[in-house]
Amino acid sequence: MTREAPAAGAREGLAAEDEAPGRRIGLRARVFLLMAIGVFFPLALMAGVGWYWLHGLDERLLAARVAAAAAVAAHFDEALTGDLELLQRLASGVGPHFAELDPEAADRAARETFAHFRHREAVFLLDAGRRIVAEEPRGRLSATPATALPLVGEVLRSGLPRLSDLVLDRRGALVHELVPVRDWSGAVVGVAGGTFDPARRDFDRMLRLLRRGQSGVADLVDSGGAVVASTDPRRIGAPVECRAWIAGLLRDHRSESARCDGCHAERGVPVRRPELRTVSPLASSPWGVVLRQSTEEALPSEGAVPWIALLLVLAVQTALAGLFAWGAVRSVTQPVAVLTAEAERIASGDLAWPIPPLGADEVGHLGRSLDRMRQAIKDLVERVGRANEELERRVADRTRELNDANARLREREADRVELLRKVITAQEEERRRVARELHDETSQELAVLLMRIDRADVAIRAGGAPALDELRAVATRALDDVHRLILDLRPSVLDDLGLLSAIRWYADRTLTARGIAVRCEFGELGRLPPELETALFRLCQEAMSNVARHAQATQVLVEVAVSGREIAVDVEDDGRGFDPEAVARREGRRPWGLLGIRERAELLGGAARIESSPGNGTRVSVRIPLPVEDPP
Repeated sequence: MTREAPAAGAREGLAAEDEAPGRRIGLRARVFLLMAIGVFFPLALMAGVGWYWLHGLDERLLAARVAAAAAVAAHFDEALTGDLELLQRLASGVGPHFAELDPEAADRAARETFAHFRHREAVFLLDAGRRIVAEEPRGRLSATPATALPLVGEVLRSGLPRLSDLVLDRRGALVHELVPVRDWSGAVVGVAGGTFDPARRDFDRMLRLLRRGQSGVADLVDSGGAVVASTDPRRIGAPVECRAWIAGLLRDHRSESARCDGCHAERGVPVRRPELRTVSPLASSPWGVVLRQSTEEALPSEGAVPWIALLLVLAVQTALAGLFAWGAVRSVTQPVAVLTAEAERIASGDLAWPIPPLGADEVGHLGRSLDRMRQAIKDLVERVGRANEELERRVADRTRELNDANARLREREADRVELLRKVITAQEEERRRVARELHDETSQELAVLLMRIDRADVAIRAGGAPALDELRAVATRALDDVHRLILDLRPSVLDDLGLLSAIRWYADRTLTARGIAVRCEFGELGRLPPELETALFRLCQEAMSNVARHAQATQVLVEVAVSGREIAVDVEDDGRGFDPEAVARREGRRPWGLLGIRERAELLGGAARIESSPGNGTRVSVRIPLPVEDPP
């Protein structure tokens, strides 16, 4: 019965917490949510990494395609440059004497040059009037090629070698190569040219090395965008797709790979699927290598994605995650509910009953830990109870001690008031004594001195001799009395010679005059502030006065030195001594001199200690901190 009530209260507490606004998501929902995050987050992360990796692979493949196209373009450029070099050699051989050139020598030079060419249609020499000077093979060209005339005029004007685009005439698709012929003065006097059929050269063999996949096509195009050679022979002579973009790249001598999604559809060319086009221009010729292939075949990231399979995998994983989450929730929430009820019982203060076993897993370990915590709290509560009792007892003891201390403080305050009254009384007594001595001695001496002065005046007026010796004796006694009173009030040696000399003077005057042997031991001590020297002198004066009045001593030791940051003053005698505690408890007569020494030491921030016992003398020790020096 007693165990069910806390459990019911715990269930009510749980229900109240479930209804709290900040805890509406239960443990079951949180486990499901965490399982879903644990399943889908790695999948999303893997998808992102895979997507990033595919795009990186795309970039590497594009760079490889550009490098391969550039290598084939370099091969073509080397072949075409070799042709121009042979023509340039022909032009250099006949140029210096081109105007007086013998026709047989011109034919021989053209024949020798034609022998070095492979797959060459013709080699010819033209003069500045575009007339044929020599040709090989003879009879192949009856007149200047009409398709080469615009290019011949440009070479004659600019003096630069040129390679024509693919041209069509009665003999088929041809390409013309032209170099200027210069005489001995460097003037252009003719043109050396050659004509070849691209189909008879090995351009297609090199282009086949670039072709990849079922949709890949490699072309060699001229500056106008016409196909000069291709892996598809049907494309020779046809305009290439994206001609304007390719012509711009060839004109700028820039290699690039780009995706084509139908930029040429307006010309009636059907676009079945996006293609990837790679362009690499030749270095010394206005031609370029163009490689095109479908993006699905060329780029890994453009391939077909099996979305249905992916969705099926996600659905299966979701179902498995939900099943595992349900099992995890069931295995966790039931023992957690028991632990919650037991925790509520413990929180309500019921620590008598242990927590039931919950298995050997982590929840069971948590239950055992909670039970150990319950036992520890129970022991702690018992110890706290005992500690409270002990604390109350100690508080009572401390209260009594504080009351005693307050009583001692009140007693000390009363002593301080009485000491102040004694000091004031002593000051008044000292004033009365000084006034009495001034009245009884000094004023009498001054009256006698005045009478003697009057008698001396009368004697002088009568013509007799005045008694000056008596006047001097009376004046000397009056001066001694005044000087003694001044020394009693404040010795001038304290102001003139310092603290140590004043202490030695007072010891000689007070103790040595009474037959007491005094030994003064002083350390290195310079001048101190006047108020500090006065206070230290009064401390020593009070201690030596007590020795002279009460100690009945024969020897006294006075020590003054600096120890660290303190001034140490010790006055020790071999007198009869006394019991300080008994004297402090004595009614009626209090040790006002010793109290005055303590009060003066405390006012200076220091402390005074009285050590004495009957028959063993007395030692008064005073420690005063040195004043802090002001910065210069």
